[in-house]
Amino acid sequence: MYHHDALSRAVSVDRDITLEALRVFTYLSRRLCFDESTPVLQSELAEALGMQRPNVNRAIKLLENKQILLRDSKLGRAITFRLNPELGGRA
Repeated sequence: MYHHDALSRAVSVDRDITLEALRVFTYLSRRLCFDESTPVLQSELAEALGMQRPNVNRAIKLLENKQILLRDSKLGRAITFRLNPELGGRA
C-alpha cells in the first residue's frame, strides 16, 4: 500500500490536476496495479462516477500526460492501464 500512498500524495499536490482527473484517479487507483495492466472502459468510468464520457476522456489524457497512468494496450474496446511505479516509489 506504500506505493499507492506515495502516488496519491504526488497527485494531491499537483496543481495541474483537475477535480475531474482527481475523481478518475481516485476511482482507478483502487482498481489498477503498478506491475500489471487492467482493462478500463471509459463508459464504465463515466457511469460509475456520474460523469460525461468526454470529461472522463479529458481526465485520462491529463493523467497520462502527467505519467500517472501508463497506457499499455487495447483489449477489445477497453484500454489497459497501470499506475506508474516510478511515481509510486517517490515519497
